[in-house]
Amino acid sequence: MPDSPNLASALGETVTHGRQFLTQIESLAGAISTELDGHAQAAREWAGERQSLKDEVERLRGQVDALTGTLAELRQSVHRVEQERDQVAADRDQARQAKEAAERELEASRESARQELATAAADLTRFREQLAMVTKDRDALQTDQIQWGLDREQLLAEQARLRERASSLDADLATMRTDHQTLQARHSELSEQSNKLASDWATRRQALAAEIAAQNEEMEQVRKSLAESQERERRTAGAAQINLPTAALTSEQSHAINSRLNTLVGFSSVLLDERSHALTVEERREYVKCLHDSAVKVGEAVRALTGVKPASADSPTPIVDHDRRPPDILVADNDPTSRQRIEPFLKRAGYEVVYVENGPRALEKASHLQPLAILIDGQLPPSGAPALVRELRKDPRTREIPMVLLASPDGPPLAIAECEVLTKPIDRQQLVQLMVRYDLMADGKRARKMPANVLVIDDDPQAVSLVKAILKPFNVRVSAVDTGKAGIEQALRNKPDLVILDLVMPDVNGFDVVAAIRRDKEMSRVPILVHTAKNLTAEDRTRLDGKVESIVEKAEFQPERFLELLLKRGERRKRAA
Repeated sequence: MPDSPNLASALGETVTHGRQFLTQIESLAGAISTELDGHAQAAREWAGERQSLKDEVERLRGQVDALTGTLAELRQSVHRVEQERDQVAADRDQARQAKEAAERELEASRESARQELATAAADLTRFREQLAMVTKDRDALQTDQIQWGLDREQLLAEQARLRERASSLDADLATMRTDHQTLQARHSELSEQSNKLASDWATRRQALAAEIAAQNEEMEQVRKSLAESQERERRTAGAAQINLPTAALTSEQSHAINSRLNTLVGFSSVLLDERSHALTVEERREYVKCLHDSAVKVGEAVRALTGVKPASADSPTPIVDHDRRPPDILVADNDPTSRQRIEPFLKRAGYEVVYVENGPRALEKASHLQPLAILIDGQLPPSGAPALVRELRKDPRTREIPMVLLASPDGPPLAIAECEVLTKPIDRQQLVQLMVRYDLMADGKRARKMPANVLVIDDDPQAVSLVKAILKPFNVRVSAVDTGKAGIEQALRNKPDLVILDLVMPDVNGFDVVAAIRRDKEMSRVPILVHTAKNLTAEDRTRLDGKVESIVEKAEFQPERFLELLLKRGERRKRAA
């Protein structure tokens, strides 16, 4: 055994070394604590990423606490060694073993501390890399935020544009709705117009059928008359006939009459058989014009054969009065060809024609002139007929003036409510008839001059139907009888405003009817218009002179002149009253 002094010295050294080791351990623990505090500071700076680091630090702190506990136990062991130094000798081996165990344990602790420090350094490096990545992500987010701000401004601008576009679309929608309502109103007007036109065409068709039937009957009478004339010629052949009232029928006259009769029969058959012959309005108008021309030619040929002269302008009962200024017709048209066609014809019919070449001039003239009617070209500069019609209807001075649209055949279709439409080239006969109708219906005062009740005394049903068809648009009440006796009774009972009388009837002739009507005090001033196919002699005219207002021969019949007569008779009756 070694000496006690040596043992004590050895134990003292051991204790000294243990204290140094403890000091180093404490220094190491302090350094580790300082490093941990640094880590904690770094963890506080990286709040988003420090949770895992905190866990690691807590683990390290647990290990340091364990080491601290171990050091405390070593201190207690050293204290026990100091107390039991006397027993060290006996327990030297055990002390050496304890020392070796302590050294091994210390070495293991150092190695563990080194590993933990290396791990902490690696974690620190990883945390720094993560911090760099977070910083980079933050910069990218800031860049994205700036871009998002720019995109937001663009989106706000686009939203403002879309709102403006939506407002524009709302305005367009409102305009379209207004246009739709206007179109619906226009559709209603057109439907009403089409119904009116259909009714008018039905009336005209009936009148045409009646007129065609009357012309066919008249043609049969002409054929019979020609046959009788030829028979008389054969019976009186070779005898000197100085005072013959009729001339011989030449081959040219026979050819002309047969051609015209063929035209009358052919076209009237086509018009009557409408199911097999579908006709346009223009074709019907053309066929009726052919019928009219042929009838006029046949009438002229018959009068030439019978020696009867046509009615002259020197008739004792003139057709037209000239006691008022001719009505004005305003024509808004810059087409010289149309002017050359329309103006002379209207002037010959007794109208004054005023021409203008554009819309503003037409507005000025219409308000100043107050014409009977306004004829407007469909493509009148500067804005066309519809614009001018709208302006005229806005002005209370011109809104009641009748307007007629002149449409070009190759131009756009024209359809305006309460406006007549004529297609160029203008049918002059149709135009004059239209002006006569406007002349009669110009205003309430002149309209009242038309007779309200008309009595027709005629045994020819076609003639009666023709009079009714002509007077239908004017709301004139027409009553008819087919004998002279019934005519006298009805005239004295109903007191009509006008009597239209045929002279040749089966029971009482027209001369006796006139005499009976004139004997009545109330009927002495009622106008009587003679409408007859009889060839009047000078004696016949003398008998009627002063008792009737006008004489219209059926062979010379023209609807517009007939209407003008009715109007004039109304004016004369008003003046007489």
